Amino acid sequence: MNIGRRSLLVLAGAAVMVAPTASAATAGGSGHTRQATLEVVASGLNNPRHLTVDRGTIWVAEAGVGGGLQCIVTPEGEQCLGRSGAITTVRDGEVRRVVEGLPSLGAPTDGSYATGPADLSLVGGKLQVLMSTSGIDQRTGLNPFGANGPEMGRLLHYDRLDQAPRLGADFGVHEARTNPDGGIGAPPGNEIESNPYGMTPYRGGYAVADAGANTLLWVDPLGKVHTLAVFPTKDMGDGWQLHSAPTAVEVGPDGALYVAELSVVPGTARVYRVVPGQAPTVYADGLTLLTDLAFDHKGRLLAVSLSAAGEIFPPGPGKITRFERDGSRTEFSPAGLIAPTGIAVSGRDLFLSNQALAPGIGEIVKVRLP
Repeated sequence: MNIGRRSLLVLAGAAVMVAPTASAATAGGSGHTRQATLEVVASGLNNPRHLTVDRGTIWVAEAGVGGGLQCIVTPEGEQCLGRSGAITTVRDGEVRRVVEGLPSLGAPTDGSYATGPADLSLVGGKLQVLMSTSGIDQRTGLNPFGANGPEMGRLLHYDRLDQAPRLGADFGVHEARTNPDGGIGAPPGNEIESNPYGMTPYRGGYAVADAGANTLLWVDPLGKVHTLAVFPTKDMGDGWQLHSAPTAVEVGPDGALYVAELSVVPGTARVYRVVPGQAPTVYADGLTLLTDLAFDHKGRLLAVSLSAAGEIFPPGPGKITRFERDGSRTEFSPAGLIAPTGIAVSGRDLFLSNQALAPGIGEIVKVRLP
């Protein structure tokens, strides 16, 4: 059995359902648990994904609710495209959609599990948006939406928020040209896949985690895409290859890149440390459904689990794992943390996108860890 690499959050649920008895990785231990509290600072969001904080303002990518422009059939079933994706700011309790009308691919019934705006960055006061995608052409790598969604699977550059973005790197085209992981473990005819999901500024460009391609990429200052690392599948036995599906990348205090993987069987997710030109090394393992990473004010790594125990239908409680300087781990599962998909640090405060699998119920929450 193979686990495909399509819609990231649908993939998570499907894989957990088909393999509930798979053994979890044990290396690294489970750590100890401490209490933390949660405060909702924004609500009513549609499938919120990664976020950032800039001078006291929270910026979050909303993947939207799909729409009726075009429908495609994926391994998860029918998904429909609309222009419901957005970039939203939150400041002093005011929620504003500062960019609207971005393409969004969601379930036809309710727009849940949407694919669209996945991450964002502010450099020099200008906005960049990373767009996820699904169903790219196996020969060209182009997304299947044409004029309905040319932004899908690309890096968008905004000179002004009230103007259309410039279309940057096309990650599907890079995948089709290079296929760095060779399509190992993919169903026949689906060896070429791209789902760019997380990014961070890096060396004058952007490091990008492509969950569909199982790669860490770098978009250089000229917009060219380079492969920095390929993350291996895990052999689960009986011909089952479990994909890495990297979801987030951050630059650590040591200058290395740290990459989280979804790795959809509970207990199998890892955090990799990547130095360009060297093979990736495992920094931590034994984790579950990682969706984002951050470093706190003391330089300690924080990893976010979409669901601490792997439940997706309905979503289970999420978890934050902090990696202490002595090598131990501290785990936090504040009440109300459900299906978190992003984390950003501002001083001692953490902000997370929460309730992130469905339209209309998404939140931004503030957590302060002891």
